[in-house]
Amino acid sequence: MKLNIVAIRIWLTTSGLILLSLVATSLFYNHFYSEQIKENYLNDYESFILNVGELSESDPTFIFNYLKEANVIHSKINFALRTEDQYLDDQGEWDLQFSENVYQKIMDNPDLRADLQASEEIHIRSDLAPDYESKTPYIFHIDHINFSGENYAVYAYVDLSLISRIERMVSIAIVVLILFNIFLSYIYYLYLRRNVSEPINAMTNIAFDYARDDFSHQLPVSGRDDLSELAMAMNKMGHSLETNRTVVRQEKELLSHIMTSIDTGILYYDSDQTLILSNPAGDLFLTQYQVERGNFSTKENYVDIENSLKEAVDTKKYSQFHIEMVEFYYEVTIMPLIEEDTLDIRGILVSTKDLTHEHRLDKMRVDFISNISHELRTPLVMVQGYSEAIIDDIAETIDEKKEMAQIISDEAQRMNRMVNEMLDLSRMEAGFIEIEKDPINLNRYLNTLKARFEKMASEVNVNLELDLPYEDIVFPIDKDKMDQVFVNLINNAIRHTGMTDKETKKVTLRLFEDNNLEEIIMQVRDTGTGIPKEDIPYIFDRFFKADKSRKNYSDNISGTGIGLSVVQSIIEAHGGRLSVESDLGSGSTFIIHLPIDQEETLD
Repeated sequence: MKLNIVAIRIWLTTSGLILLSLVATSLFYNHFYSEQIKENYLNDYESFILNVGELSESDPTFIFNYLKEANVIHSKINFALRTEDQYLDDQGEWDLQFSENVYQKIMDNPDLRADLQASEEIHIRSDLAPDYESKTPYIFHIDHINFSGENYAVYAYVDLSLISRIERMVSIAIVVLILFNIFLSYIYYLYLRRNVSEPINAMTNIAFDYARDDFSHQLPVSGRDDLSELAMAMNKMGHSLETNRTVVRQEKELLSHIMTSIDTGILYYDSDQTLILSNPAGDLFLTQYQVERGNFSTKENYVDIENSLKEAVDTKKYSQFHIEMVEFYYEVTIMPLIEEDTLDIRGILVSTKDLTHEHRLDKMRVDFISNISHELRTPLVMVQGYSEAIIDDIAETIDEKKEMAQIISDEAQRMNRMVNEMLDLSRMEAGFIEIEKDPINLNRYLNTLKARFEKMASEVNVNLELDLPYEDIVFPIDKDKMDQVFVNLINNAIRHTGMTDKETKKVTLRLFEDNNLEEIIMQVRDTGTGIPKEDIPYIFDRFFKADKSRKNYSDNISGTGIGLSVVQSIIEAHGGRLSVESDLGSGSTFIIHLPIDQEETLD
């Protein structure tokens, strides 16, 4: 039995109060009512006996004339009379005898039996005489008188066994009342358990179900009492909680989907700078930050995230800054969340935006502007200088004038090529590239390309070689567009190979068919300067130029950085792809993959 159950506590309280009242009533009867009745009876009988004793002393004749009638006046008072020479144990010799019942009680009491033979006056009241122990209250009185020269003993005995019987009856009644009270208490407990405890237990179980997000159960409602109204309110509350849980779950799923799908990193810290919530983009930022922390922490513009979080907690101010790592560039926003009432910090929201690509494009645009300015300035200066030389008749002979005119023509073509590259890139990015494919014998095509670049290669001591299959490969391509591809790739290969101090400088054009991949493969392989490993992922981005290559080789000053972007766009327009393999200082291989399923077979 659980004492914390409401019904049990109510039952114990109520039963305890009833039992306390019953016990208090019994004690009141025992200590006041019963004692008062007993004392009143004893006082009345004692007074009557003493009055009879006084009369017997003042008028002994009264005793002999009216003592017998006195026994009749009070049924509980018994008088007896005997001379002192009459035998004590034979009541038949006495002048006035006790009733047989009273005489037997006196003889059964050793103290009273001894007092019968006493010669002095004796007055015993059992409730006032501690030496006489008796459960039944009584009064025993002996007077000695002399009448007509004879000594007489007058005995008086009051038997109040009736009071003892009444007390026993009252005690039995109290016990019966207690038992009946216990029975009624049990009935009351069953009532409380059914109408109070069980509904409360059901509500408790339902409340625990609600706490576990289980709203499938409902409380039965019967009646119009307070518990029924409470059950009805809990049912309505469960329905509202279920509705709210569904809405919250949907909003949570939506928020989770948004946080997972957005590119912006989200990091949420508590006031102790402990990470509580993050999305994949935020986790990626933290991983990159920790990995590259040792590499960029020595820079002057290094930003410590932990210090920034502490500063946000201390100042409670919004802050935004950029973190430039070795490989990545982020815009970070730190926003402290403040309670409106207490102005305490409840958390810190950190958003991170990966601007690596934009930052790299900005740098490439700056480099492009610098490069294009340099690329255009040089030929313009040369065109202007040689044209002025011709105008001013500095070139005296026809051969000198033709030589200067040829230089002017070459520089004009160079500027024209740069402008065309930019126009081609713009058209391709806008989706205006058009491919007109014709079946071309790739073996003869590469032979023609080799012949075109023989002179350029020989000028820088580069061997231009071919690696072709025995059987001719005929494949549909746009020859003009593919010329742009190979002119760019071969020109870059010869130029970067000629920069080196190697004894063997070689550029190889290779063609073969890969039956496993079902592709036509064309390669431009060189033994030149190579490409730094960290630059390889970005070489096909527009305006990109490998900075290390320019720094290591001062001759590498030509080009706008958009050639490979055009090359990649043309290859992809053919349905193929362009890849590169390179090691710094060992050379590079640009690989063109064209799917065979585009091949058109000639009759």
